[in-house]
Amino acid sequence: MIPERKRDLEDRLVDLAIRVVKLTQGMRSGPAGRYYGDQILRSSGSAALNYAESQGGETHRDFTHKLKVARKEIRETGISMRIIRGAELHPDFEQLSAMQLELKELLAILTAAVLTAEKRSPRK
Repeated sequence: MIPERKRDLEDRLVDLAIRVVKLTQGMRSGPAGRYYGDQILRSSGSAALNYAESQGGETHRDFTHKLKVARKEIRETGISMRIIRGAELHPDFEQLSAMQLELKELLAILTAAVLTAEKRSPRK
């Protein structure tokens, strides 16, 4: 059974990916809207998938690596979201703001998880 804390993070990452799917349906249809919509679909989904994979890592180093990939993808999603908001590629600024807050929290959680994992299995 997955510990509650780990399950909560996985749920949050999956929920974020679902919210991004729904958000992209309201993006402007021009080249920039398509590009950044595709980008946040890939990066948010990848974060959820890599985190889930980290939970079944074959080694501690594999676990740490997949956590780092999830963190990178969350950071990438956050930057893309800032661009989407700044370029006004989506009309719902309130929804974008809420997602940006969630992204900041997820980045902080994943950063702490990576630091803890690296302490337990330092590079040689």
